Amino acid sequence: MAGGRRGLTQLGFRRDVRLFFGALVIFFAFLIVLLLLLLQSFLGHTRDAVQENWTDAAQVAVDAINEAEPGENAASVAARLTIIQTRHGIDGITVRRTNEPPVIVGVPAHTEGVEQFDRDIHGGTATFVFDATRLRRIERTFAAVAAICITAAILVMLLVTLYLPKITRPIEDMLSAASELEERPPHDDEQQYLIETFRNSIATLKRQEAELRQMHDLQKSRADDLERVTAALTRSLTSGFVAVDPNGNVVDVNAAGREIAATADDSTGQPVEAVFGRNEFSEAIRGAVEARQAMNRLEVRLGDDQVVGLTTAPLLTAEQEFAGLLALFTDLTPVRQLERRVRDLQMLADLGEISAGIAHEFRNSLGTMLGYLRLARREALPERPLAQIEKAEREATLLSAAVDGLLAFARPMRLVTAPVSLAEVIEPIAAALQSSSGIEIEHDGGDATLQGDAALLSRAFENLLRNAVESVQEKGSGRVRVRIAGEPHPRVEIEDEGTGVDPAEVPKLLLPFQSKKAAGYGLGLPLARKIVVLHGGTLDLRGQPGLGATAVVDFTLPEPLQFVTLSAS
Repeated sequence: MAGGRRGLTQLGFRRDVRLFFGALVIFFAFLIVLLLLLLQSFLGHTRDAVQENWTDAAQVAVDAINEAEPGENAASVAARLTIIQTRHGIDGITVRRTNEPPVIVGVPAHTEGVEQFDRDIHGGTATFVFDATRLRRIERTFAAVAAICITAAILVMLLVTLYLPKITRPIEDMLSAASELEERPPHDDEQQYLIETFRNSIATLKRQEAELRQMHDLQKSRADDLERVTAALTRSLTSGFVAVDPNGNVVDVNAAGREIAATADDSTGQPVEAVFGRNEFSEAIRGAVEARQAMNRLEVRLGDDQVVGLTTAPLLTAEQEFAGLLALFTDLTPVRQLERRVRDLQMLADLGEISAGIAHEFRNSLGTMLGYLRLARREALPERPLAQIEKAEREATLLSAAVDGLLAFARPMRLVTAPVSLAEVIEPIAAALQSSSGIEIEHDGGDATLQGDAALLSRAFENLLRNAVESVQEKGSGRVRVRIAGEPHPRVEIEDEGTGVDPAEVPKLLLPFQSKKAAGYGLGLPLARKIVVLHGGTLDLRGQPGLGATAVVDFTLPEPLQFVTLSAS
């Protein structure tokens, strides 16, 4: 039913269009024929009028010639003919009489492009010549107009025949589409049906446009609310937050993340390597984006001394397409530093407890041994046994000094804190060591202040400076440089140009009795480290064999640690 109705609709419309254009072509042809008939009638009237004028002029000229006296000479006749020619607009007159030569005035007879009339006169004939150029021009104009009109009619018919399908096809397509949108009532006119369908479609589109606009406004409002909630959420996060697109470019970083990573505020659209630098952190995010996988509590380095905990979650669309990556990260550096200090303090506590017990036992035995050796020296003994007793007493005295040093290391320390200037602590020690050793000690002039125990700090830096000076003395040349900085936290670097240190042996050197010096007990560095740790700092040794060493003291905690080393009673 629908297909048959659709065909009838198309045939009806095509029939109407053909009737319209056919009537238009017939009307146009009728106008052309009527125009040509009018032009032909005008041409005929024009030709008849011209012919009548020429006939009248010839007749007047004949009357004038017949009035002439017989026997006039040729010159007189010619003069009279010239007057007649000029007066009546005749282009040429030829008079022929019996036994007389012809008299010709103007254009001779039988000239091309003229018309002539022969009239009888007294004693002969007269031929009158008229110029037919204008009449021929009018006839040619009529022929050209007729040809143009006929050609135009033929072209219009061809155009209508050729382009009628192209004219009707869009309307037929519209009718076909309209039949799919709405069924045509049987008694409705096709054009009216198409107009009504078009109006209904426009009304439906306007209604849908209003609904879409309302839905768009609602979605936009929801999106704005979601954006505000998301922005508030990211601002409220104490952890760092970064959103990354599927290409590994940063979409957003919250304030906590910019503070942790020390990045610029405007980082949108830049690769993660450009925002966070080339490090383990950016490599981990890049790897998570490429692998499209989640990572949970991964510890990576963001800088040389900065450790962060990283957790990532990939974003997937409803079609399970990868849309990006969300990452949360937290700065674990203070936690790890605190754990390191706690381990150091626990190790120092354990070492102190062990050292105190050992030193207590050694001290009692050494006291007894020294007592017996001194009593033996009071006896009258031969020279050789007496010399051996004196050597044994010296060794016991040295061992007693080592035990005293071990007790000093193991002794509980309570800090008496006050604001301390590191330059005021270090400069007198450096001046005294430079004076006694002759080794140049440079100071960059910097200073920093911290809460600490000036006496203990003085002892720690004296041990560090003495080790640096002795290293330079052992090498035979060089100097010692001291740099003090106050930002971002108090920091002291003691650099020497001495014999250097093997990085593999650094952990051992920070333990008691690990000295390589012939007269040393290996308690200077451990004691200095203990004092620094109690002040909330770290002591690091760096260097290479033969290229010198650097002791770096960082006071990263704002307050010292109150810690007491256990000792045996």
